[in-house]
Amino acid sequence: MVMEIKPPKDIDKERDSQVLQMLVEAIKILGGPKKLILFRNLTWITSLLRASYALLLKEAGYTYESIAEELGLTRTTVQKMLTADPDAVLKKIKGELSGDEIDEHVAGGLARLAYKAMRTRMIEDEIKSVSETAEVLGVEWAVKILQMIKGLDFPVDKSDLMERLRDIYIFNIPASDILESLTYPISSPAILIKEIARVLREKGIHPSKG
Repeated sequence: MVMEIKPPKDIDKERDSQVLQMLVEAIKILGGPKKLILFRNLTWITSLLRASYALLLKEAGYTYESIAEELGLTRTTVQKMLTADPDAVLKKIKGELSGDEIDEHVAGGLARLAYKAMRTRMIEDEIKSVSETAEVLGVEWAVKILQMIKGLDFPVDKSDLMERLRDIYIFNIPASDILESLTYPISSPAILIKEIARVLREKGIHPSKG
């Protein structure tokens, strides 16, 4: 007997929240709520929601087959959604686009565009939040690092950070030396600051001094 393993409910709730955020971002990409009035119907929303869930499941490590089973779709449909070219879809969106033209392929590309927009906003919000905390605590090096990484997409690897931070010094230590000791990939701005603080402590430096 094979036991079915369900994801924790909190993960399901988080995924639902992200899908709703992606829907909002997609509406913005399409031209905003007023633009939707020009569409003959809104049946494409279902395709967009499916594509959004499919993308989030793929990011969580699901296979095409498991995504298809989870969403009640065929593997071909899932593959069509997840391999859509977002740039090509964006060009089509900027042209004449009606609700009837948003099929699985367009919905997939639109979901990827919405996901990227959502991730960018989430990262910007996190950088702002962590930066404000660092300023209150007087941790100037953290504020500087966060200013330098604006615009980076997370998770990031060493090469991305080296390009942004190679000319920075933290407590007279080249940032490049510190970056060599981090654990990659770095999943978020907060984790980056935490990792740098860990390396500083290992070097006998208290990271909250300034």
